[in-house]
Amino acid sequence: MPSRSDGDSSSSEDRSNANHQRRELIEGESSRTGEPSTLVEQRAYNLRPRKYDSVAIQRRSEFVRCREQRTQRRIERKEAETLKHKKLRAYWEGASKRIKEIMDKWPKRTKEQEEADMENRTEIINTDASGFMESEKWCPYFETPNFGLLETTLKGVNWAVEELALQVASSVVGLQSLTDGGTDHFFCSGTIFESSGECQKIVTVANLVKKCADTDELAEGLTIAVYLQNHETCKGHLLYHDFFYNICVIEIEYPVNLPKQGFSSNTKAVSFDESYSRDVVTLGRDKENHALVVNTGKIIPKSSSFDCEELLVSTCRISKAEVGGPLMSFDGNFIGLNYYHHKETPFIPSFIVLKCLRQLKLFRKVARPWHGLQVRNLFTEGRSAFEKMQTNLLRTTGVIIEKIKDQPSVKASGLNEGDIINRVNGLYFSDAAELGGILLDIGTAYLSDYQNLKQSDGSDMKAMCIKFGVRGHEGEKTVVVEKFASSGVNRWPFPKPIIVQQYSKGEKVLEEWYAMES
Repeated sequence: MPSRSDGDSSSSEDRSNANHQRRELIEGESSRTGEPSTLVEQRAYNLRPRKYDSVAIQRRSEFVRCREQRTQRRIERKEAETLKHKKLRAYWEGASKRIKEIMDKWPKRTKEQEEADMENRTEIINTDASGFMESEKWCPYFETPNFGLLETTLKGVNWAVEELALQVASSVVGLQSLTDGGTDHFFCSGTIFESSGECQKIVTVANLVKKCADTDELAEGLTIAVYLQNHETCKGHLLYHDFFYNICVIEIEYPVNLPKQGFSSNTKAVSFDESYSRDVVTLGRDKENHALVVNTGKIIPKSSSFDCEELLVSTCRISKAEVGGPLMSFDGNFIGLNYYHHKETPFIPSFIVLKCLRQLKLFRKVARPWHGLQVRNLFTEGRSAFEKMQTNLLRTTGVIIEKIKDQPSVKASGLNEGDIINRVNGLYFSDAAELGGILLDIGTAYLSDYQNLKQSDGSDMKAMCIKFGVRGHEGEKTVVVEKFASSGVNRWPFPKPIIVQQYSKGEKVLEEWYAMES
């Protein structure tokens, strides 16, 4: 037993001495290096050796290098641009100085030479070089489209339709407005819709008498020439105008009654909710020889690019001279009044034209209650949505509220953007054109009751309530209307002509009109 105890004691002492020696060795190593040994740190905290990912380190360094390169390139580009601008500025300053020195050395032109230059010159009017783009080109302003034939032949149409077009051709006229100096202001086509004794009334677009396409002001000092089918020319004068729907009425005096053609009041002729024919014919007059110009096409379910909600679109391609002419269906009825766009032909439905003409005749103005709703036709939602609407047994009709203008009564009514409204005061409608017709009827009834409004624009009108029905809801939303729609609501853009005039010995010998189109 004692011998065993001595052995255990000596073994314990040996281990203690070994541990002591290791600590001294570690402390000595630490004192020599000045920092804890990695081995000491690992053993003290029981940490595993850290594994360094060489790929990640390389990627990080590459990212830092690329970022520094981009920063450097950005600085170099900025310095290069600054230097380039300095050089250009110095060049133009030097060039301007040299040009001025050269011009100062030139002999001054005499008064006779300046007058001679004025007598033989070329002028370009209405051009704007700053707005010119490489994709745009000059083309003849009154150029006739390639398809559709001039004068008396309709391409691809049966004889019955051609005969109808020739029968109504006598009621289609050309109109031209000129300034005080005899310069052309606007040329368009029109329709004789009323003939009584020696007074004949013609409806056309109000651009004929506008100061310019961008404003709703009448031009001053215009003279209007009307070109009839028999190559006679009459002097016309403005009777009525309305810039909201962009129509005007011109009156002429002629010793005998001229052939007239009324517009159709059938709202279904241009409705996509009915199975009517979509084939149509445009009629107008050429600017140069005033011959009849016709084009064929179809009415399509598409929204016009103009502001007017009531406008529809046909695929007919007309020239600028045919603006204001009628749109005829294949059964011989006038179902619209044409406007101009270089890719399609927007037109105002005939029943809207009729309601406007009635108000102009009775009240000398057009009154349309302004409800503050900007709406969009359902058939403009796309081909698939239109196909779904047509195949639906209920045949969904109405318009979508696209935007609510700043009008408190509309917001208080509970109408929201995205709602589909399909009735007004209990009357159902199919599209925005029919909605506009109902609102015109409301305006006519209001003017009949209150014909003594002090302000011609209806700004002093008494408030009226209009009830809109939302699809899917039995009740109606009431909107309080306190004014009529103003002329500035709708924009009617029209290409500005570029007029090239040549003078010889002080007299104008040539004038050509161009349009800049892409």
